[in-house]
Amino acid sequence: MKTCLSGTLARLKKTTIVSAALLAATAAHAEMLPAPTVESLTTCDIKETGTAKIGVLAPLTGPTAVDATDYSRAAGIAIEEINAAGGVCGKDKRYLLEIVEADATNMRNDAVVTAFRRLNETDGLNVILTPYASTSNFEIDLMAQESMPYLISGNAESTKAIIEKDPAKYPTVWSRVPDYTGYFTDLPPLLNQYIESGELTLPAKTVYIIGSDDPYGTTIASGLARVFKEVGWEVVGEDTVPFQSVTDWRTQLAKIREINPAVIVNTEWSASGSATFFNQFFEQPTKSLVFLQYAPSIPEFQTVTRNQAVGVVYSMLGGVIDSREDAKTISAKFAEKFGQGGYFSVAGYNAAQLYALCINQGNDPTDRAAIGACFGKLDVDTPSGRLAFDPATHLARHGNDYMPTIFYQLQEDGKPAIIAPEPVAQAPFKTSPWMQ
Repeated sequence: MKTCLSGTLARLKKTTIVSAALLAATAAHAEMLPAPTVESLTTCDIKETGTAKIGVLAPLTGPTAVDATDYSRAAGIAIEEINAAGGVCGKDKRYLLEIVEADATNMRNDAVVTAFRRLNETDGLNVILTPYASTSNFEIDLMAQESMPYLISGNAESTKAIIEKDPAKYPTVWSRVPDYTGYFTDLPPLLNQYIESGELTLPAKTVYIIGSDDPYGTTIASGLARVFKEVGWEVVGEDTVPFQSVTDWRTQLAKIREINPAVIVNTEWSASGSATFFNQFFEQPTKSLVFLQYAPSIPEFQTVTRNQAVGVVYSMLGGVIDSREDAKTISAKFAEKFGQGGYFSVAGYNAAQLYALCINQGNDPTDRAAIGACFGKLDVDTPSGRLAFDPATHLARHGNDYMPTIFYQLQEDGKPAIIAPEPVAQAPFKTSPWMQ
């Protein structure tokens, strides 16, 4: 009887805590705008029309073109739908949207500057959207000088490093992805959770980490090494490789096969480089869980690995929550027109909608300061979760109540499925075939 009573009290206590958390979350979400739709953006009685041009700055040719092109194409789909419905309802007129692309090619500084100047000098263009344009995001200063609204979807750590020194200097620059903290704080505890639950069996808590020398890859690799150690793992090897340059990974793989770590992490995130790493690993695999940063989200990765990378895990911040109905709808539209898309096939669509939302809220599209201020004040539901910005860094807020760290695993036929966090998961974690 005492045991039953204790169990009942424990359940009641847990229920009370959960209920309190749900009430708090509901109250917080009450301030959040619903996700914009074509209908919500275009329904009004206004007849007069104007045009608002949207610049897309991205490496549309070169090594990351397959990834970045998804962004521009997705933005184009959103724009086509809005225009077909009569245009965005603004304060006193409807606005038809027009996309203008500028190619940052290989993301070298000179190419980025040339592309930016072209957009900035385009008549009627007063906003720039980007998946990423450079690895350092140096172009943020160019945007600030011209008061150009700039919505970024990559390289958040670089954005943070520039803006947090003087946020007031960058009132028009905002990142729709959080900082990288979640990339390295969330993976090691998740693996510990899988081990404790029996979902993952490893001979030891050992990890071998390969990082790339760009800010994205380096930050995540070094952060993971620190956090793995903090939660009881042994880092048995660390390498750094040049970004987008490695075509033969056998030097690193020889070390890995000699050490035989329980987990392998590679943050060199280019699709071709990461896919080549996996293919060469798969020639003689160790019984290791393989975590590859970002690259498996790019369809090119799945093509090059011939859908053999079943079991590979990766994560994304600001990534699409594929279990959401709006995310499924957007992905299906993209696939129907262009074939399977990656991360940016939804992010680009949403970025165009967010700009349209700022016009819909009554801001003049020619008023760069007003559009920039609107971005910064957004608190809105998106296919990636709740988007609201940290005024100290101009990055999207991170966390399960905002934009969570989404963990994916390539499963049947090499297709990704969300495995964590649990509220949005599509499938349970599965042990890789080569580990069995």
